[in-house]
Amino acid sequence: MTAGQVRVLVRYQAPGDDPEAVVQAYKLVCEELRGTPGLLGSELLASTLDEGRFAVLSLWSDAARFQEWEQGPAHKGQTSGLRPFRDTSSGRGFDFYEVVHAL
Repeated sequence: MTAGQVRVLVRYQAPGDDPEAVVQAYKLVCEELRGTPGLLGSELLASTLDEGRFAVLSLWSDAARFQEWEQGPAHKGQTSGLRPFRDTSSGRGFDFYEVVHAL
């Protein structure tokens, strides 16, 4: 972990009793994002407390690279597979964190 890196956490909710829909959408989005400048990694996390709730945690080299991608023309197309599952029930549905110290 390096100071200056950023983590983006986006929340998702599976439809009904089909959590596999989110998993499959995530896999497709990963293929779209492969090679994106500044993207160091991404993980799909499944809640152990609430079945069907997920989060994607992506690691970016810095805020500028993330913002460049997010505001660019490819962003919406690359992530369109996950958009139907976005969970904004508790606010904006995402968080943006910068590493200030790491072990």
